[in-house]
Amino acid sequence: MSPRVYSSARDRILDAAERLIRSRGAGQLSVEAVAQEAEVSKGGFFHHFASKDELLVAILDRLVGGVQEQVVAMAANDPEPRGAKLRAQIAMAFDMGEETLGDFVALLLAFLQVASAQPALIKRSQQINSEVIARDEAEDIPVGRAIAIQFALDGYGISLGVGSSALTPKQRAAFREALMELAQPQKSNDKKKRRTS
Repeated sequence: MSPRVYSSARDRILDAAERLIRSRGAGQLSVEAVAQEAEVSKGGFFHHFASKDELLVAILDRLVGGVQEQVVAMAANDPEPRGAKLRAQIAMAFDMGEETLGDFVALLLAFLQVASAQPALIKRSQQINSEVIARDEAEDIPVGRAIAIQFALDGYGISLGVGSSALTPKQRAAFREALMELAQPQKSNDKKKRRTS
């Protein structure tokens, strides 16, 4: 396998930080360790990131951006555009390969370890969740269902990461199907009834 060619030192720093998070956990992440792993000076690090907090937010944004790109591509094949991104998000959570899922969950768990001490990370996570729920609501998914699905997906990812999920393949398929059913848009008649009552 040939070594990765980086378009920028910023990408090299982000990749180095992700490697360190996976191997040591986010709590052990330091500017010095990231700079050394990325083979840049501390000054080079601070040229791209003002702080470790800013680095963590950038990693989260990159992770979410990659997921969103895949969601948009998958949603393009859905015959019902309303709620298509939410259904694609569900499909990704259940259908992605074990290695990809493992990487994603490892980063998620690492972020959970440090989130309470990183106000910028908490704020950005809240903003991302709000944007996704607003997206789904705008596509006629009732807001309560949109929230329930996001929380279910979060819990599912965490349970996989900590190893507490012991679902059989049949149970896993039933869980996936239940979330897919919840991710169907509200019918026009249902919306009219809710407005008049």
